[in-house]
Amino acid sequence: MKKIFVIAGEASGDLHGSNLIKNLKTFSKEPLEIYGVGGDRIKNTGALEFFDLAHFHVTGMTEAIRRYPQYKKAGKIILKKIEKTKPDLVVLIDNPGFNLFLAGKIHRLGIPSVYYIAPQVWAWAPKRILKIKRTIKKVLVVFEFEKKIYEDQGIPVAWVGHPLKDLIEQNKDIKRVREKLVLGKSGPLISLLPGSRKGELKMLLSIFLKAGQVLLKKFPDAVFLLIKSPTLPKSFYERVLKKSPVPVSLVEEDAYSAIRSSDLAIVCSGTATLECSILGTPMVISNRGSLLTYIAAKSLIRVPYLGLPNILLGKKRIPELLQYDATPEKIAAAGTEILQNESVRHTMKEDLKKASEKVGEGGANKKAAEEILKVLSGEN
Repeated sequence: MKKIFVIAGEASGDLHGSNLIKNLKTFSKEPLEIYGVGGDRIKNTGALEFFDLAHFHVTGMTEAIRRYPQYKKAGKIILKKIEKTKPDLVVLIDNPGFNLFLAGKIHRLGIPSVYYIAPQVWAWAPKRILKIKRTIKKVLVVFEFEKKIYEDQGIPVAWVGHPLKDLIEQNKDIKRVREKLVLGKSGPLISLLPGSRKGELKMLLSIFLKAGQVLLKKFPDAVFLLIKSPTLPKSFYERVLKKSPVPVSLVEEDAYSAIRSSDLAIVCSGTATLECSILGTPMVISNRGSLLTYIAAKSLIRVPYLGLPNILLGKKRIPELLQYDATPEKIAAAGTEILQNESVRHTMKEDLKKASEKVGEGGANKKAAEEILKVLSGEN
């Protein structure tokens, strides 16, 4: 029986990893033993030798330094599990800071690895591609333009598309959802997505809420939604919302329908900007980090934009307000322009549609499973 060891990290990797495992089991022609590192979703697939890594993810340089000893300890535990189980293949999912640290050590054990949702070497840390070339058997990328980057380095690669396409349902009754959310008010529906980790939330949520306060003066009947991260407890949000300058409803379930029903989203740069693109929701992208993180990012990042839709489109079509520009007043001004100007809103929706088309047609986890099974069988 073949053995596969799947290693994911934060909530999104845990989700994609669990769906990947289901597809591996479905499309394998022989029984598989699958071992897992991630969160509750991977654990619930029945993964063996499970280790919880989902709560280790950090944001920013300062937090990364503080948590380094924990990551190092987790790495040692996982490597011992790999040595013990002797898998035929390791699948690394996203989380490059941690997974590339493991990749070299796994390679030295003589165990091949496939990387799914490959490191964004085009955005920062380009030298990582040299380590990938040395240690990874095959790379599975989610954006089409990434394929050529790896091909140019002679690294076996396949474009499978982005797994978010399968998670986001487009056929919901948006009119019904919206009526339920607006509570009888006629103003705009505005979703706040300040990130999925405590570090981001502590930095951004108060800024987004103050931006909401400015918007409320212009749109007195506006309704605000705060999209809850599945990795953080409700009590964390409730403490913050007690001091909120605007009334906000916390959305815990069916978040995609809430976002798609919204007239505007105020979004932390990251995966959420891609989710809004697929959902077709006009947005303002914003982020702010500690001074140390900002200085480090300025020296490392190699792309002119942080928002994934802008990167995919190759030009700045969605407003980005970062670091010192991430003020409530500037965010509210950008949001007002979108809400008041129908032409701006229409153009942005067309741009978001184009960005969404650039992440594939769906079936990413199925395609990824098929590629992994090929490597497992020795085909490539």
